[in-house]
Amino acid sequence: MPHVRQEITMTRRPFRLDAPPEALDDDPPVTELMTHRIVAIVPEADLAVALRLMDAHGVRHLPVLDGERCVGLVLETDVARLLAGGRPEPGVPRLRVADVCRTAPALEPAARRSAAARSMHAGGIDAVLVTDGDRLLGIVTATDLIRSLAADGGNR
Repeated sequence: MPHVRQEITMTRRPFRLDAPPEALDDDPPVTELMTHRIVAIVPEADLAVALRLMDAHGVRHLPVLDGERCVGLVLETDVARLLAGGRPEPGVPRLRVADVCRTAPALEPAARRSAAARSMHAGGIDAVLVTDGDRLLGIVTATDLIRSLAADGGNR
């Protein structure tokens, strides 16, 4: 039986990385820079309570939790702006956290620092939540991004 030589041509499927492999270390996962110690608040809380909680814990953002589910984020700037308007008229109900809570971008734990920055920019908010399904794992703020970038710059 004669030898039959058959050539097989393999074609490669193109693929694209967000960054070249050597640059992936320059773009760490959000789990490396997120704040794990979460200080949260419930939607029914008074805005003054939110501001005192932020002050007591040295944070500017509070995830708003309805049970285990994160329903948004309240920002110090929003609370301060509303409270600076003075006391409400008699008979007007006080504002609650639910009244000023914002929808915040959420990322999965495998997301990279660059994705957090893009989400903040696109959402017009200086924080993103890190979630695993409905479970809140942490928060990444603009301060965390700056701290991470500054640390990277010192190692080069």
